[in-house]
Amino acid sequence: MIEQKTSVKAELLSSMFEFQGKIFDNAFENLTEELALKCPSEHSNHSNWLLGHILHSRYMLANMLGDGTINPFGEIYWKSIENGDYPTINEISKSFAKAGRELKEKLLGTSDAELEAKPAPDKPALIDIVSFFLYHEAYHLGQLGYARKIIGLEAMKSH
Repeated sequence: MIEQKTSVKAELLSSMFEFQGKIFDNAFENLTEELALKCPSEHSNHSNWLLGHILHSRYMLANMLGDGTINPFGEIYWKSIENGDYPTINEISKSFAKAGRELKEKLLGTSDAELEAKPAPDKPALIDIVSFFLYHEAYHLGQLGYARKIIGLEAMKSH
């Protein structure tokens, strides 16, 4: 029986999500519930929403990869809402760790052929979708860094 080697592309994508996950985890340093709900400006999202939105996106991607895991927070982090009943930052952190493990498992179980496949000629390949989610996550991590600085905290460390 021939042992199938894990996709190098999937390993690379997984390691990139893992790296960004460390930055995400560092966002909780010195962040209180009160500060997490403080908007940096009138027309911006607070840290709780940014953290939850990144988590929401990871659940979306895991489901696109066939995980089937239900996001415990539903759609609250899809679009920003004013004065919402948001989960605690501890709940977000715990759920993110779980979502990260599930996403890694699904990615590492994906072959090069699956990553490169297009569902239709006019649709992007799975690797392009995963790459977009990496970009999207990095974008919001950058916003989170600025939000933290504006509310008086340091930006996140990358280690």
